[in-house]
Amino acid sequence: MKSSTPKSSCPKRGFTLIELLVVIAIIAILIALLLPAVQQAREAARRSTCKNSLKQIGLALHNYEETHGAYPPGYIARGMSRTADSSTETGSGFAWGVMLLPFLDQSTIYNQLDLNLNCTDAPNIGLANEAVTIFRCPSDTHQGVFSVTVGSNTYELSSANYVGIYGYGSLTTAPGNPSAKGILYRNSNVKVRDITDGTSNTIVVGERSHQHQFVGSTSTINADSTWYAAIPGADRPAGMMMASMTEGPASLILGHVGQGGMMTMHHPPNTTNHIANFSSKHEGGAHFLMGDGAVRFLSENMNYDTFRFLGTIQDGNVLGEF
Repeated sequence: MKSSTPKSSCPKRGFTLIELLVVIAIIAILIALLLPAVQQAREAARRSTCKNSLKQIGLALHNYEETHGAYPPGYIARGMSRTADSSTETGSGFAWGVMLLPFLDQSTIYNQLDLNLNCTDAPNIGLANEAVTIFRCPSDTHQGVFSVTVGSNTYELSSANYVGIYGYGSLTTAPGNPSAKGILYRNSNVKVRDITDGTSNTIVVGERSHQHQFVGSTSTINADSTWYAAIPGADRPAGMMMASMTEGPASLILGHVGQGGMMTMHHPPNTTNHIANFSSKHEGGAHFLMGDGAVRFLSENMNYDTFRFLGTIQDGNVLGEF
């Protein structure tokens, strides 16, 4: 007679619906807790990359200065008097970023440019949309090209996030004659000995997001910048809630630390949508390259006078903490 194995008295069972929902809820909570940490880690990595890019630009500036005996011009405009405004510029327009290309392992692009021609001439303009990643902050959401229209011509320019420090004054009415000089302005030829405030107390390049926004406001202005050139004849909305105001070609590659006169503009980074200001997608401020090659993160809450004095080379003022 065959013996039979007794069947288990315990029935097989899976998760109940309630148990499954509880598990899903726990996983969702864990993901929600983890996501901010992941985002913070990613932004920390992007900030580190941004800082390192500025350090490389600083090294290139020093190598350029050692080779040529002076910092590169902010941009080139031929046959211009120092006091002429931007409306009379015709060329070449090439910016300080172009001059640094051989020192940033970008000789391939540099050697294709003919600096004896204007930046808007062929074949030069065909290279204007070339991506040079070292000029881009990875935290910025715009990593491509933007357009500038002059008359019937539209030019596509490669976006960048680092602009030269012009100093104090107007980028449009006095692009070659700052009220107080920075290191980079139209046809500038600044030498290290000219920086009497000291290179460790002077900023030479700063961050600019592709879009400025007033603090506490939704008012924005497109503030795209490029490494390529100050396109002659380019005029762009200036921001500052003044629709009729425009800024000239220098705003494509330079920024100021303020200006006086009819329109006083005194703003630390991130605090205005004026196109000539500085900003970043980093929380609380923006990176700036010092003349000695160091990179500092300047707070949007810093003292304005300190920011202004950092942006000029011969003001003689004693700086506070920054």
